[in-house]
Amino acid sequence: MTAVQLNRRSFLSYSFMSGALIVSAPSLIFSNPLNAAEAEDDKTISPLIQINEDNSLVFFNPSPDMGQGVHTSLAMLFIEEMDADFDLVSVKSLSYGLRRNEDGKITWKAVPQFSGGSTSVPRNWPLLRQAGAVARQLLLQAGAKHFDTDISKLKTEKSYVINNNGKRISYGELARAAGAEYLKKDFMPELKNRKDWSVIGKAQKQKDTRDIVTGKPLYGMDMDYPGAKVAVMARSPYLDGYVESVDDTAARALDGVVDIVVLDRPDTDKFYTYLAAGIAVIADSFWIALKARDLLKITWNKGPHSEESSASLRQQCDDLLKTNGQIVRSDGNFDMAIAKADKIITRTYKLPLVSHAQLEPQNCIAHVRKDNVTIIGPMQSPGSASRLAAGITGLDRLNFDIRYTRLGGGFGRRLTSDHAAEAVTISKLSGLPIKLIWTREDDLSHDFYRPMGHHEMTAAFDKHGKMTAWAHRLAGTPKHHRRNGETPEEYFSSDLYIDDFPAGLVDNLKVEYFIAKSGTPQGSWRAPAHTANAFVVQSFMDEIADELDEDPLTLRLRLLGPAREMKYDQHGGPIYDTGRMTNVLQQAAKLAGWGKEIPEGRAQGIAGHFTFGGYCALVAEVELMPDNQFKVHKVSGAIDVGIVVNPAGVLAQMEGGINDGLSAALGQEVQIEGGQMINDNFDRYHMMRLAQSVPVIDVHIVDSEANPSGMGEMSLPPLAPAVTNAIVRAGGKRHRSHPLQPVKL
Repeated sequence: MTAVQLNRRSFLSYSFMSGALIVSAPSLIFSNPLNAAEAEDDKTISPLIQINEDNSLVFFNPSPDMGQGVHTSLAMLFIEEMDADFDLVSVKSLSYGLRRNEDGKITWKAVPQFSGGSTSVPRNWPLLRQAGAVARQLLLQAGAKHFDTDISKLKTEKSYVINNNGKRISYGELARAAGAEYLKKDFMPELKNRKDWSVIGKAQKQKDTRDIVTGKPLYGMDMDYPGAKVAVMARSPYLDGYVESVDDTAARALDGVVDIVVLDRPDTDKFYTYLAAGIAVIADSFWIALKARDLLKITWNKGPHSEESSASLRQQCDDLLKTNGQIVRSDGNFDMAIAKADKIITRTYKLPLVSHAQLEPQNCIAHVRKDNVTIIGPMQSPGSASRLAAGITGLDRLNFDIRYTRLGGGFGRRLTSDHAAEAVTISKLSGLPIKLIWTREDDLSHDFYRPMGHHEMTAAFDKHGKMTAWAHRLAGTPKHHRRNGETPEEYFSSDLYIDDFPAGLVDNLKVEYFIAKSGTPQGSWRAPAHTANAFVVQSFMDEIADELDEDPLTLRLRLLGPAREMKYDQHGGPIYDTGRMTNVLQQAAKLAGWGKEIPEGRAQGIAGHFTFGGYCALVAEVELMPDNQFKVHKVSGAIDVGIVVNPAGVLAQMEGGINDGLSAALGQEVQIEGGQMINDNFDRYHMMRLAQSVPVIDVHIVDSEANPSGMGEMSLPPLAPAVTNAIVRAGGKRHRSHPLQPVKL
């Protein structure tokens, strides 16, 4: 298995400490000596690193990797301060570890273990560097004893401790001795100065690329478990529907079928455990389970949403915008500013439900026993799987064995662990270890979809072109629908970032929210609300520029004004820096040659957005084609995510986000009819084809002194508005809705 079980000795003698580290996790600092007998045959001096006798190292990554590259970038943080040779490092997933603290609450045994919200790098920036520095200090202390000299006469370099007389000893030779060392009370090793970095900031190849391309068993689908049977589900095709009756005679008669169990409908008044009621077929193989599922004769109760459709949701949003909603931010006096305005501009934009469409469909291994549970699979949040399993089984979470694999895509989908809860439920009902596998149709039909919504935008200007008022009114399906413990009055916070541009830059501002009722599950989809809001705001910026007869870049820079730091309370804060946003807009424009002559029929469009602490601006060069078609020839972008850990990773995420954003904008739309998802495979749910991808992407990475933010979601939000703004400038129509190239089913 890819998830390595660490010996409990790895966690001995770790404790809380004062300062910044206590905020995020128990520290990785030795506060007392290790028991020498316990440590005698242990190669680890931290739960995060294993040093082998041949001087190779294994870094145990605490954040699941779903393609964003944290297997490499987080290892870089630790190895930099440990002063080890990065070429000697391999990476594996850290076994999921919890403990109960003094007041009985469950907390992390070592470090936080999840991936989401572009937080892996910023969350671990201080923690892993400090842990690496401690590992280096312990090796130095062991080296001082080995050389019988003062530690001040030693230095470290590329996995060696070196005496001032030139003699050296490898980390591998010192590992056991270092494992018996401890830090003096109240002593904390200093971190390196930036000028001394040899790993951070240097482009590094992804550590597991070779394993991926050579087909090593890394993903949840690859995993095996002793005695596990394969399970597939026949889930209710109707939103919140359930099984009225089932005839499983023919299915049970099929050779290789082991059992068939019924899963009740989840409570529709509470948060989701698993997503849908249905029948689980358990068999000796995936093929047999699928054949047996086809033989089930199920009568479905259609549930409370059988009349829901894409058309009804759109009509509901249109109707809501004609009423009054929840005012979630109000600055100044918007109504008075509108009454006095010399020019008022209003536009409405519409975005559909979108599926995550992961390359690897959902899957999970689960084995429920009398006293414990094993869960193995692709998870962004092993903690949510742990909590759900505890609720289903009533067992102590500290007894669970949870192993997260590499993820074949995540994009927020695997933050919710419904696949794990479903697998645990089936194992509990059957008494068997099972490997649950979803088909592609299952995956597209039962998702936590990106919310849909209609955005009405209004901006007012005086006779000098100064913006005097701004309103953003959103009617949409809330992402936090059925979120545990959250009230409808709080729903807006996941769908509108009320501190986003131009908040704080206009005196009179109103943000209004309307809840569209729907039975569709909603969830985090790469960059969550930013992917919708950036399209809306940045498209509206160009429409304003057209009305004011002003260059789109000039307008943005004018509205941003002089560099200043403004309060930003939501995720990505606590500040929004207009100077950093201005800089990436200017750098992207410079890189693209904004305003240059380009071939006839082409034009450039620009957009910029602040997402989760990062600033990104893109310029798209687009050619207008016959029949309202278009081709994106080039995207130039500038990115400021603070200190860059791995430039190669930033470049990869820029390219991936740009193409993912284009794919979502072009043809992706979940369509509902009669309470059912009707486009449940890639012949009906249209992902971008290779020929439609962006052939040339140029990137400028800003050299910054700011603490790092994440990179996984930053380049996606500005892509769609940059493209649609370019289409208009090339003489095409204004796109105010997605998909840009809809396909009729």
